[in-house]
Formats: sequence, C-alpha cells, structure tokens
Amino acid sequence: MTLNCDAELAGLTEAKLTLGKARSAILERPAAEIADVLGLVGERFSDPGDELRKLALHKLPAEAALSPELAEIVLDGMAKGWTRKATSWMLTSEFATSALLDGLVRAPHRGDAKSLSGPSVMAVGPALCVQISSGSVPGVGVNSLIRSLLVKAPTLIKPGAGDTVLTQLFAEALADADTELGAAVAVRYWPGEEHTLTEMAIKGADAVVVYGSDESVSTVRGLVPVSCRFIAYHHRFGVGIVGRETLGGGVKDVADQVARSVAMFEHRGCVCPQVLFVERGGDITVELFAELVAAALESVALEWPSYSEPSVADEESAALRQARDTVEIHEAAGSVSMLHGGSANWTVVSERELVQLPPLPGRSLRIQSVEDLEDVPSLLGESCRHLQSVGYAVTESRVNSLGVLFGRAGASRIVPLDEMSFPPPWWLHDGNGPLRALIRWVEAE
Repeated sequence: MTLNCDAELAGLTEAKLTLGKARSAILERPAAEIADVLGLVGERFSDPGDELRKLALHKLPAEAALSPELAEIVLDGMAKGWTRKATSWMLTSEFATSALLDGLVRAPHRGDAKSLSGPSVMAVGPALCVQISSGSVPGVGVNSLIRSLLVKAPTLIKPGAGDTVLTQLFAEALADADTELGAAVAVRYWPGEEHTLTEMAIKGADAVVVYGSDESVSTVRGLVPVSCRFIAYHHRFGVGIVGRETLGGGVKDVADQVARSVAMFEHRGCVCPQVLFVERGGDITVELFAELVAAALESVALEWPSYSEPSVADEESAALRQARDTVEIHEAAGSVSMLHGGSANWTVVSERELVQLPPLPGRSLRIQSVEDLEDVPSLLGESCRHLQSVGYAVTESRVNSLGVLFGRAGASRIVPLDEMSFPPPWWLHDGNGPLRALIRWVEAE
C-alpha cells in the first residue's frame, strides 16, 4: 500500500490539535483516579470472557509473528502491568504522594527532612508527549501510553510495526471507558523511514520518547529541538549468569528457566538473555548443562510452538541455516560445540573460547564457560554500555556482590532467571524511573 504523505500530515495535524484541547480536562483529574481508569481498561486484557482480550488474541499472532500459544503467554505477562494495582504502584513507587501530580504540595526543607518550612513542589507532565515505540516486543506501546497518561500528558504515539494491535485496542477501549482520557491519546502509524512525518509529529512537543536501535534513536534525536526533552531507550541486551553452586540437584529447573527466558518473545528484546555465562567447577560440566538447556528448549518448542506462517518461517529458516553453517566451521576447529533442533528454530552453542559468531536467529543461545562470574563484565567490555538485564541462578549470598558488580558495569536490572521476561511496570527502565523521566519539577516558596 502506497503511503499518502499529504493525508498523513493532515491527520497528524488534526490529531495534535485534538490532543492540545484535551489537556485542560485531564489536568483537573486526580492522578490516582486516572490510574484507576487505566487499570480498569488494562484488566480487560486478562479477563478470559472479555471480547477485548479475545480480539487481541485473534489479531496478535499474525502481527507479532508469534504462535497463538506464545501470544497468549506474552499477553498475560504484559497485562499483569496494566491492572489497577499495578498502575497505582507505579505512582507510589516514584512519588511520595500522587497529589504531587495534582498541584503544589508542601515539601520538607532541603537538608532537614523533619522541617515543613520548605517550598511547595509539583510534578508537571508534558503538554504534549510524542512516543515513538518499537515493535520487537508487543505491549510496549500500551506501557508507553500508561506512563504518559499517569503524568497527565496528552500523547501521540507511533507504535512499532509489530505492536499496533495492542496499542490501538487499548486506546479504543480507553475512549469507550472515559471520553476525556480517550481524547488525550492519538495512535498513528507510519514507517520509520518517513522522516518528514516524524519531524511533523514531534513539532511542538514538550517531550519525545523513542524506543529502538541506536541508529533509529540517533535519527530521531537529530530532529528534536534543543528545547524539547528527549528520552531515549536505545538498543539494549540481556545476559544470564549461572553459578557453579546451582549445577547440582536442581540443575534441570535452572535449564528450564533458561530455555523459557530464551523462547519468550521469540528471543527478542532486552529482557531475553543473548549469552549465558556458566561457572566451571560445578557438579556437572558446562557442556552437560548446555545439553540440558537444549533438551529444555526442545520441550518448550512443543508447549510454545514458533510462528508457522510460511513466508516468515521460510525467511527465518534460511537465515538460521546460514548461521549454523558458519558455526559448524568453528565446531570443526574445536572451539565450539553446537546443538540444534533441526527444523525447529532453537540452537545452543557452547563456546570453549571467545569466538566471532554471526547473529543466531530464533531461539538461540550462546553459552560461555567462565572461571568466575566476576570476570563477566570484563569479558563483555565496551558492550556493557548496552547491557540492560542480568538474569541469575546463584545462591542468595552472592546476589548483592554480583548485583553491585554488574550494576557498576552498566546493567540496570539484576533478577532471577525466571523473572527476567516481564519486568514490573515500576522497574527502573534503563536505570531511571519511567514516570520521573517524563516530568519536570516546579517549586513555589
């Protein structure tokens, strides 16, 4: 379908005018009340009998290239963050009181927490927020809308190509539930390479939020005026770490956790481990652990099959065959060993030494053995700048010391492997509170 840029430009202009008119009404609404409405709408996606959930599950697999089985798991995991409890927690986790978003609140004097003689303060969201989202993980667009509306920011959102369904459905359901809040949202999609439309969209915005690759973030950054707040969620990746002490009685459970974290979202996004670092010296060898992970991926493939639409599956299969062929060259040299599912899209590469391997499509995992997990940040080197999540399987006594180590190296989220896939809505995204990133503070003395 050919894009009619003139029509799209006109549509953006009209949408922004409507958003501008919507702000005065939502500014008068208590933030706690807005959170409640958003949560009521979000809970519909978890209700098995709700037509909204049924429609989402009908449309989501084809758009996000997920099997129906995995699409349901993904929707359930994402929708846990869209409930009334979750939206309320978002507010209380970042603000001492949600009243700070409703008007001036007397604050303690700086330097003296017991004194109430300080200035009054208020948190103010953007008059217009433009969110340019990514399509790699469905549901990110809904998260973005919830964040904006909690700080009372009328929002124009361009969802990613694989995330238009949930974003649009949430916006439509919100408009049905609450006319005022619905009027504060506009969902528009255009290809990322249409820079004229992107420039038009961000014109006049107070804040622009971008999710995507380093290249796409850099492109949008160049279009944003210096007076506009720019919030970037650029390329990030995740890793897993397994301590030698866990390679014993419960090792099959650990392997299953690894496999599920790899399979979730078809291994897309910063909450999936791209590399797993396993300490040598456990009750079983790293090579045997790799075999357990491979067996777990085979089992998960039966429970959560991959998307089977021919054009998508054929393209991925071709890329996977090519990547496996390259790995086989290293395998012949003795530097790696590989296990894979044949026509199934899982691959496990166990590396005896650091080698240059091509990106492995699908549910693929590189496993590297290390003498000590404390060596991992130095092995990652400069790539730590892009490190987001670290999923761990270690004893409790090691969590804090490893958390400090990886946190100082660049990671912002260190969690058990089985909690890696679905961060809570109040997580410190890229190391910052997602609501506080959107607001500015006002003080009156």
